[in-house]
Amino acid sequence: MSDRNELHLLAGAYALGALDDTDRARFEEYLLTSEEARTEVASLSDTAVILGLASTPEAPPAGLKGRLMAQIAVTPQLAPPGGTDAPVPTAVPGADTTAAPLDNAEPSADAARAIRKSSESPAQAKATARWYTRPATVLLAAAAAVALFVGGNLLGLANANDGQQLATKFAELTSASDVQRSVSPVAGGGTATLFWSLDLERSAVVIDKLPALPAGKTYQLWYIDTAGAKPAGTFDAARSGSTVRVLDGAIVSGDTVGITVEPSGGSKKPTTKPIVAIPSA
Repeated sequence: MSDRNELHLLAGAYALGALDDTDRARFEEYLLTSEEARTEVASLSDTAVILGLASTPEAPPAGLKGRLMAQIAVTPQLAPPGGTDAPVPTAVPGADTTAAPLDNAEPSADAARAIRKSSESPAQAKATARWYTRPATVLLAAAAAVALFVGGNLLGLANANDGQQLATKFAELTSASDVQRSVSPVAGGGTATLFWSLDLERSAVVIDKLPALPAGKTYQLWYIDTAGAKPAGTFDAARSGSTVRVLDGAIVSGDTVGITVEPSGGSKKPTTKPIVAIPSA
């Protein structure tokens, strides 16, 4: 595999800010020479934003920190590099060294990898690094899918099943090898980002700051070409954050995606001026 191909595999980790200083510098040099890499990083960064917007922060359970620190205190540590034995802690008379149990406690992924790494040959270490780097794009899209599923009610979705389906389709789209994106302003404020893949014949929109409509009204998506406008689904604005919608039907090269405000249930043809129209070419 060429060095350029190996650098391209770092796109997902770069979008997540997960590269060390050396790899980040190498990848940023590569970005200057690869339009494909720049496009992929932009798409993955948008997906990461959707991931953050879709999930609701949760406070950790009370006492979790105390249980973790107690477990760490009695967990044997790896010897430092060079083979020097770590000092044995001195027991304190009367101290309670029994750690509170951790629910379903298991070694962390990082700890497990560290243990494996200590016994790997250079070739095995390189193969391991490729394993964890190569699927970064897919893993990011899958993470976005999970977040969209969990935060479905925030995205203008009727139920969890709708959220799961949307998340899967959106993740497949944003990880497609030919995915493209275009951003346009929305009438009244905010922006709309169109993602599309001609290989998948699929498109999706992510709209920022989309206001809720009064009763009896809905947003409707359209594929627009020289022959007119074809309906591509209706949706409601998310209660907070960004609104995400995968369009019904197949996108064709040169289509423009538009959004109008229509009566509940949608219309066969647009009855109002589009609040945004985004060309796909």
